[in-house]
Amino acid sequence: MTARGRPPLLSDEVILEKALAAFAASGYAAMSVRGLNAELGLSHETVSKRFGPKSELFRASVGRGVDLFIADFDHEISKCAATTDLGRLRATVRGFMVASSRHPALGDLLHHEAIDEAQRMVIVGETGLGERFVETVVLLRQLHEAGIIRDTRIRELWFLAQGAVAPLHFEALSHMFDLFDGPVDADELIDRSTDTLMRSMLPST
Repeated sequence: MTARGRPPLLSDEVILEKALAAFAASGYAAMSVRGLNAELGLSHETVSKRFGPKSELFRASVGRGVDLFIADFDHEISKCAATTDLGRLRATVRGFMVASSRHPALGDLLHHEAIDEAQRMVIVGETGLGERFVETVVLLRQLHEAGIIRDTRIRELWFLAQGAVAPLHFEALSHMFDLFDGPVDADELIDRSTDTLMRSMLPST
């Protein structure tokens, strides 16, 4: 327990995850560090003392978010134990959907119009996320050159996969469809969406 009148003790991880959500909601310029302190019940200088200026808080919170995303992404891929390149691609697509559904703030931040190109490159270029992009691009090209899939761009794959898990992100809107479909099941949705996306990449016959 904390002494009366003393700010609660919060771990760096908790603060960074809250900071990432705040950056994702507001964008970089509009995100208020003072407001974050208030939301967390901390004194107005606590976050800055622990993480430095806003730019460093941004890097640290993004790093934390990407680390969590990649941990889930890699874990899901390893579970598939794929033995072929096409199997690896399916595992990659499914793993991306699982990680995106569990860490929506990272996608929100990347998509935020108030995040400029330099800040977006911090997210992609200074973390392991960019490496995963390159690996996927190489895999897509190899499969296309082998005639196994049609020419597929990483951009379209990213947005199709992000859109597929939208029902898990926009829960209030998703509930509108419960009358027709019943409650959404995350695993079923991701499996069905993965199958659909994989079929869309097969060459036309």
